[in-house]
Amino acid sequence: MARVQFTLAAVYVIAIGVALGRAASFSGHLYLPHQGDEFTGSADLWPGLWAPTALVMIVVIGVAPWAAAAASLVAGTRLLTAGMRASAHRRSLIVGTVLAALVAVSSLTPQVKALLGWLLD
Repeated sequence: MARVQFTLAAVYVIAIGVALGRAASFSGHLYLPHQGDEFTGSADLWPGLWAPTALVMIVVIGVAPWAAAAASLVAGTRLLTAGMRASAHRRSLIVGTVLAALVAVSSLTPQVKALLGWLLD
């Protein structure tokens, strides 16, 4: 379970990083893009081979938080069991659960919503 949580968090962070990097390639500096901004408003953001990458990022940024929330709930209930209290893997499951919860909560922020809207535009 912890591996799934770590993977979800890593894929989510990579997708956001790629989206921000793509926006920075148009503006020349790192910034939070939004629909119709001055740097990418009229540009073809995902030409040619970039199109599948954009689709993957949209799916990851849109779906990973839901999967992370579900994984956090499952792991949280598993952490409450008596067998897990004595397990050597408890610490990694706790860290994974915290990371997955952060992914789920971060998707609710205006910044991530703006980034997802920019990707969907």
